[in-house]
Amino acid sequence: MENGTSNLIDLREALDRLDDDMGLYMILVDAFLQDTVFKDERLRELEVAFRRSNSKESLEAAQYIHRLKGAARQLGANPLAAEAQKLEDIFRNKGTVNLQDTETLVEVILDLHKKTVEELRKLSQ
Repeated sequence: MENGTSNLIDLREALDRLDDDMGLYMILVDAFLQDTVFKDERLRELEVAFRRSNSKESLEAAQYIHRLKGAARQLGANPLAAEAQKLEDIFRNKGTVNLQDTETLVEVILDLHKKTVEELRKLSQ
């Protein structure tokens, strides 16, 4: 990561939020990498339930993606956080949405999540 920044992670921005505490950052990275709560299939299930207009699942979907967005933002994983924000807004019924786009957005997020995890693993070695 040249100058603390890659296409997926802005380390400098993350460290600025953490008062340059690299030890704390690495704790957050480890927590993100060890996260057993976030599952690709669960996000897909929640997105399908959202398209079926089940309000209970819409709230759960919004909360689920909100946690991922917050963790990504804290780590400086801005592309992942930005796409997660878009999906969270859809799940919270903010603005108009083409429901066909939600499935595509979920796949974009899952791909970014996978790539971000790979980048964070490299950083933590």
